[in-house]
Amino acid sequence: MAGAGPRELSIPRFALRRQEAAASLGISASLFDNWVDQGFMPKGTKINGVVLWDTEQIRAAWQGLVESGAANSQDDNNPFDGVIA
Repeated sequence: MAGAGPRELSIPRFALRRQEAAASLGISASLFDNWVDQGFMPKGTKINGVVLWDTEQIRAAWQGLVESGAANSQDDNNPFDGVIA
């Protein structure tokens, strides 16, 4: 939100644009797109050409990933686990 003043920043947000949704997760917009395509994150709602993501849906999707262990699944997989030398 470049150039946003204090008033705009203090208004509670319940819908985010793509870049903002990605930033809320600390990831790039292209990775956010991948996560949406993979079903990790919800699809946005398009209204008159503007696509917005509900903040509660993003939060719930993230919490679901954390609780299921999917958020750590790729980092924890060691290809050598179970290999006997």
